[in-house]
Amino acid sequence: MRFENGVQKSVSLRFRDAKTFTTQSSSGIASTQSKARNHNLLTLTLLLRCHLLKNGGYVVAICRLKGIHQVRKRLANAKIREYHYAFRGGPQFWHSDNGVAIGSPDYVAAFSNAAKPGRLTKIPDIASGSTTRAVIERYRRSLHFQKLAERTQSDYEKYLKSFDTEFGVDPIKMFEEKESLGEIRTWKEQWSHSPKSYDYATSVVTRLLNWARDEDVALSNHHHVNVARLYKSNRSEIIWLPEELRALLAVANDREARVVIAASEGGLTPQDIGILTRDRVQNTPKGRRLLFKRSKSKKVTSIPVTPALAKLIDETPNEQKQLIISLDGRRPQPERASGIVRDLKARANAAAATNTTLYHIRDELRLYDMRGTAATELLRAGCSLNEIAVTMGWGLRHAANIIEKYAAIVPEVADEVLAKLTAARRESEDSK
Repeated sequence: MRFENGVQKSVSLRFRDAKTFTTQSSSGIASTQSKARNHNLLTLTLLLRCHLLKNGGYVVAICRLKGIHQVRKRLANAKIREYHYAFRGGPQFWHSDNGVAIGSPDYVAAFSNAAKPGRLTKIPDIASGSTTRAVIERYRRSLHFQKLAERTQSDYEKYLKSFDTEFGVDPIKMFEEKESLGEIRTWKEQWSHSPKSYDYATSVVTRLLNWARDEDVALSNHHHVNVARLYKSNRSEIIWLPEELRALLAVANDREARVVIAASEGGLTPQDIGILTRDRVQNTPKGRRLLFKRSKSKKVTSIPVTPALAKLIDETPNEQKQLIISLDGRRPQPERASGIVRDLKARANAAAATNTTLYHIRDELRLYDMRGTAATELLRAGCSLNEIAVTMGWGLRHAANIIEKYAAIVPEVADEVLAKLTAARRESEDSK
């Protein structure tokens, strides 16, 4: 070490850096006594901030070096543990529960052992890196991630980026420790206000760690399995009443009305409404159908054309390829289709607030809830229970329960629907 007027200017060390260390000398030049001196490591010249103290005839230089990466994690027992890594993305060489004092010869020796020759200047390699960030990047490039739908990939990215920010520089092996469950849970608490988002984060992390274990083989095991979910949604009893649909249509223009009809008559989701074109309409022995591939599941779906859907198709201008277009004349995006229903509901309820003869639409209703209405209309149009289940992507029992609940709250169709539902159930049982 070289000092001028009591201020240290530079130091040449035989190790990369350390959190804190002390050196002593009876002269103005201090000499390093750490065990790291004998290691064949890179010699670096670092600019430091040091303080000189006189102690028993010695000059003590206490130096705080830059470069050691510190990570504080909350364990499952709520205790905070601090980890030190030889460099950002490098190996862990110390944690606060191992009994080694920061800056002691044992601390420096542990660091120098972790920072072996060739690793100090090594940039973590995505292809073979063992950090969480490297594994996340490999997962993004994997077929398992690439085969996900574009919307699903976008949803995953939100959580992968956050997970990378929190754990990216940590070794992926840390998730083999059971204590990591507490650290993941602490990270997920940023979504504690939304149980659905909290559970989505749980699913993404489980998928990532399963892939790291089964495909990437970066993990031999992990403990983030069978994690309880918080969000429970049962919207089976939330069904649009005929009066509510009529209230929507009363304030809708032609393009808005077509969105409502497609959802309430065909059970189309926001994602599917925008993909319907004229060439999706096919003739059948008894009428017509819409044949298309679901945007989310990629399953081929056949929807019988009800009278209301037939009117929508027949009134589509000849020059218009899309059966349903947005307000600006383009293909509607999923969020816009849902937004149209929200806007219509707001307008209808605003009108009902000043006119007691108009019907108020329940606040909890959304476009997806029109599928129960659509299932009932398909039954009335002559579809079998199995056809309805396949069309909606439901099980037979679920389809029957939804229709039965609809009939229970809509008395004007109760007798007709229940009679057809009974016949459909009997037909389903006979075909087994």
